[in-house]
Amino acid sequence: MSKFQNKLVIVTGAGSGIGRATAACFAAAGARVVVSDINKDSAQTTVDTITEAGGQAHSHAVDVSDADAMEQFAADVYAAHGTPTVLVNNAGYTTAGPFLGHSAQDWDRIMGVNFWGLVYGSRLFGRQMVDDGQGGRILNVTSPAAVIPIPLSTPYCTSKAAAQMLTECLRLEFAGTKVGVTAVLPAFINTGFYPSAQVVGFDTEMSDRVRNISVAAARLVARAPETVGRNIVRIAAGNAAIAPTPFESRIACTAARLSPTGARLAARFMDTRQLVDLVTRFVPDAALRRIDDVLERLVPEETVR
Repeated sequence: MSKFQNKLVIVTGAGSGIGRATAACFAAAGARVVVSDINKDSAQTTVDTITEAGGQAHSHAVDVSDADAMEQFAADVYAAHGTPTVLVNNAGYTTAGPFLGHSAQDWDRIMGVNFWGLVYGSRLFGRQMVDDGQGGRILNVTSPAAVIPIPLSTPYCTSKAAAQMLTECLRLEFAGTKVGVTAVLPAFINTGFYPSAQVVGFDTEMSDRVRNISVAAARLVARAPETVGRNIVRIAAGNAAIAPTPFESRIACTAARLSPTGARLAARFMDTRQLVDLVTRFVPDAALRRIDDVLERLVPEETVR
């Protein structure tokens, strides 16, 4: 019998991408899964996929950055299903663009989802786990961006660095309570997370070009989200402190910690803006527009997390 047979698992941002794959993998392992997402229809689609495969799942629409909504969400889940065994704080949001192009509202939104969402989820459901006395697991999805600077992603990297430190501190806080806390750092995954990014600080044509080139490059090296979903189930069965996944993420994170200078140097070659400027300078406009058309067709319509 699976370790998660009939256990309650909560996955935020489970309307698609890594969240959806993770929810499906836990359901396949016998868990009762609470699927939450800011988009009600996306959450229900995940539930429908799980139930059609014979699993158990229930949908909830919630904005993880809203403190009051999260209080109500935690109360509703407890009343209907009891105390969770596993919480996967997966919901995430990103922007792309120069630091000076981001407004205070842009920062509020990205920190609200990527940092405060983890604070609210960990505090509310962590309290339930501690009071229940049976223990549990909190898995916070951060990113290699927590340790690797990425051009045009200063707010995202900052939010993930905050989330990473929060998670490592929570692990110490919860020590001795039977509640394990793990930072999961996924990378090189083919999802719609980046197509759904809000591009700021550029005109429309440049925004589309930056997004399309980033997505096309990601698709060349990325794995399916099910890879991370399966690994998260495995990680939840143990109690690791930090879990980069898949193997490529582990290599990137290890390299960044061993040589921060090398990581910063490598990051310079990840600047999509410089690549776009170079291409724009030497490629005729007509050819650029044809390239844009091709790249546009590579961008999935579905948004993620």
